Amino acid sequence: MAEYVCKFGTLNGEILQKVYTAESETALRDQMEEQGFYVFGIKRRIGVEDTFRALVSFRRRNVKEKEFLVFNQELAALIHAGLPLLQCLELLMERIDNPDFSVVLRNVYAQVKSGISLSEAFASYPDVFPRVYTASILAGEKSGTVEEVIRRYMSYTKIILAIRTKVVTSLVYPLLLLGLSIGVIGILVGYVIPKFSEFYQGVVKSLPFITQLLVSAAEFFRANVLWIILGIVFLILVVRASVVSSEAARLKADQFKLRLPFLGSLWTKFSISQLTRTLHTLLSGGIPLVNAIDVAATAIGNRLISQKLGQVSQGVKEGEPLWSSLQKTGLMTHMAVEMVKVGEETGALEEMLKNISDFYDEEIDTTLTGVLAILEPVMLIIMGLIIAAILLAMYYPLFSIYQTIQ
Repeated sequence: MAEYVCKFGTLNGEILQKVYTAESETALRDQMEEQGFYVFGIKRRIGVEDTFRALVSFRRRNVKEKEFLVFNQELAALIHAGLPLLQCLELLMERIDNPDFSVVLRNVYAQVKSGISLSEAFASYPDVFPRVYTASILAGEKSGTVEEVIRRYMSYTKIILAIRTKVVTSLVYPLLLLGLSIGVIGILVGYVIPKFSEFYQGVVKSLPFITQLLVSAAEFFRANVLWIILGIVFLILVVRASVVSSEAARLKADQFKLRLPFLGSLWTKFSISQLTRTLHTLLSGGIPLVNAIDVAATAIGNRLISQKLGQVSQGVKEGEPLWSSLQKTGLMTHMAVEMVKVGEETGALEEMLKNISDFYDEEIDTTLTGVLAILEPVMLIIMGLIIAAILLAMYYPLFSIYQTIQ
């Protein structure tokens, strides 16, 4: 049991926010909706233990995305072969190597065997089965196309994974250059500069200012290297814990990401691509637009955009077109809004959403390729200048001695 902060609307039109204890977010949401309340949002309440856990450790997802993808491939294949659902789950339980995932599947199997639908059983484990996935399964159960929605979700997941992999791969070389630069500077500061300093003590009475400054910095670093590393690690953990334990801090962090000079544009494009692709997947599975927007809000990584989608959902419920509601948020680009508008007016919204996501995926790829083509030589030049400056500062007294001798 955990505590959750629930923001909901009553039948009288009041908007309240209270703390409830429940087994899961899904269970609390179902309970509130059964009582006739409209749920705006549910967030787990972070206590002292959660904050301490966030401070001393990093949360690791027990089921990897690729592992989950393989599970869905096998599940779709078994359903396509005509096997009953319980037999499919039983076979998959035997094939899963991950002990955590195996336990979850056994519990899902027990729930389905007792008469609970597959989507409800999956929804009881939101950390393993994303809400987009469970909503798609629910739509598939109602329409009798579970295999089709699973395959559609797999296509969606593969595209998202491909984008992330491409971004990470693109950043490998610049990060290697940065690591190499730090390593070379560390060797110079930790070993080379102290040797020069010992040599100059018996030869030069007073070192030039730039050399003395470099020697002092190297001595300070060598004497306090452990404390410096511990301080940096502690600062990172404290900042991370404060962000994890505060919803307002996480919201501000996501706002800051979108305002960064260059990265903010990339974050916005990626969020638009993720949103439109998620909506396309859900609408193609037969989920109503309002429900699809609510589910997509939980799938977006940026909390600011997720929060704004609540306003979009409310606007669509009141009869406003999707494009108009998106335009009012101020977070969507003009081109994306216009494409959604055309899709709504022509009755091809699903196809237009897919086109938007494909367009921004290409934009992200093109932008990253162009920036990295400039970034790599710039990093090499900066690295060379820093190392050259350090070496020049250390050899400068030798040049002075040579001139004096001449």
